[in-house]
This record gives sequence, C-alpha cells and structure tokens, in this order.
Amino acid sequence: PIETPDDALAVRLVTAPGVVRAGAGCWDRGRTPIHPLTLEYAYADPGLLRDLGIRGGRSARRFEVDVVVGAETGGVPLAAAVSLASGVPFAFVRKPGYRGHEVDEPPVRGADVRGRQVLLVDDAVSSGASLERFADELADEGAHLAGAFVLVDMRDVAEAVTPFAC
Repeated sequence: PIETPDDALAVRLVTAPGVVRAGAGCWDRGRTPIHPLTLEYAYADPGLLRDLGIRGGRSARRFEVDVVVGAETGGVPLAAAVSLASGVPFAFVRKPGYRGHEVDEPPVRGADVRGRQVLLVDDAVSSGASLERFADELADEGAHLAGAFVLVDMRDVAEAVTPFAC
C-alpha cells in the first residue's frame, strides 16, 4: 500500500515507461543480477522530473547546501530540477578521467563550488565507487560534500531482487 507522498513518487518513478526493462541484467560488473533500469526515461515526463526535483530540493534545504552538483551523465538533469525547485545554484561534475574538447577543461562547470557546501546528485548508486570518485573530484576543486541525493540505491534493491533474477 502507498502510505506517503514519497512512496507514491517512488511508484511513479518505477512505473514510468522505459525505466524498468524486461529481463535480467547484471549490476556491479556481473556480481549482482537485477532487472535493468534506465532512469533517464523518467526525465521524459516533465511532471515526474519536477516532482523528483522537489523531493531533492528538500534534501538540499536539509543539508543547507550552497550548490547542487549533478554527476555526469544521469545526475545532471535531476540536479538541474533540484536546483530549480530549491533555488540553490547548479553545477555539474564530469566523470573522473574525462578528457574534454577544450585544453584544460575544468572537471566542474556551472556555479563555483570552491569553499562551498554541495549536494551531489546522481540517478543511481550501485556500489558507491562512482559517488566516491565524484566526491573526490569535488574535494579537489575545494568543495565540501554535505550529502548525496540519488533516486535508486541499488545496494538496497539488489538484495531484494536477486532471488527473482534469471
């Protein structure tokens, strides 16, 4: 049963067309079989993206951040929605090791993060290693990580769906 607005939002997320694809896949380099998720499909629904942004905005206010930072690639649209909902400036951080088209392209674009409290936003976390690498990039730029906001924490989901995966 749906008991809270967050529960209802979670149901809207996982039932958005294209988010959950049929069949089993592997996460964490084949260690954990799960149903494949493509969370970017949720961003195609403007109302859902707005409501996800509002939910993330609550996290931004709770952590009292100065900048909302989207993790490339799936976290960028979500972080933009969180920024708009919370009124907190927006930036994005490139994937660690990214080599851009410009000489000396910065790893962080948008609002200045140096010396500021930031909320790192991503679509999903599987092992946490990517979030750690993004956090390291932000620390290298002088940012202080106040918290992270992700739509799906696969560390929790994987255990529940493993018995059902082929």
